[in-house]
Amino acid sequence: MVWPMSSPKSDMRLYIDLLFRKTNMYANYNPTTLLELGDYGDITKEGEFIRSGNILQEDTSLRDAVESGKEPTGSDKYYFASRSPRNNTFSVITTDIPTLAECSPKVGWDIKKDRHAALIMINANRHEIRFEGRLHRYIQNLPELAEKAVVTKVYRCSAYAQLITNDGQSGQVYAGFKGNNSAPSTPNSSGTSVVERAWQTFSQTGNWNTGTHPLSSSLYTPLVTIRQIRPKGPTTGYRDPIPPEITDEDEMQDYILPWGDLDEHGDEID
Repeated sequence: MVWPMSSPKSDMRLYIDLLFRKTNMYANYNPTTLLELGDYGDITKEGEFIRSGNILQEDTSLRDAVESGKEPTGSDKYYFASRSPRNNTFSVITTDIPTLAECSPKVGWDIKKDRHAALIMINANRHEIRFEGRLHRYIQNLPELAEKAVVTKVYRCSAYAQLITNDGQSGQVYAGFKGNNSAPSTPNSSGTSVVERAWQTFSQTGNWNTGTHPLSSSLYTPLVTIRQIRPKGPTTGYRDPIPPEITDEDEMQDYILPWGDLDEHGDEID
């Protein structure tokens, strides 16, 4: 199942915003659009990453200097984020869900109100720039990159499931991942139950968006870390303070998303 192309742009922005506040990472609304270490560009008001280039591909010596690497083994990871900080807007489903009996992982929530976002990644590896400070020193004097978002960490996975719940609707949502494609039973509920290859999903509010590849592949990038590059300020005289030295391990500043607080519709609050 895929999210409909007619989905409001505000839903995309709210999904990104909720998971950013939860993980401090940018949630790629379309994980089939691959993001790479060193990609730089802009994020639109709707939340889309517009790629301008890749600093590590443009200078291969820099790529060797920053020593990109990845976690040795993949693992399953999931995140659930709520717009409201109050705990009374949802509860975790702790009872056994028969249709997920053969699944791992298997997660579910009972949505009571407000908007929520979920992301599940299967066999996820984190790729990262080891020496972010070296990257920072290299590009801090490049004015064309001053306001750009730069990708410094990437989660790649072989399967993903995403959800943004509907406004004003309550009900159960759950998902599980199977290692085989055997058909599940159909739950007795007013919601919809779907199997897409190895995914088993169910939702009474919102639609799950899923994708799978063979286990040996990591062709989706649902979650990345983006940093903000700012050039050194202009010199005003000998009294200017000496900025602290940027060490190899120093991280750049977090990128600031181009919108303020959002309401339950995904629109900016005036």
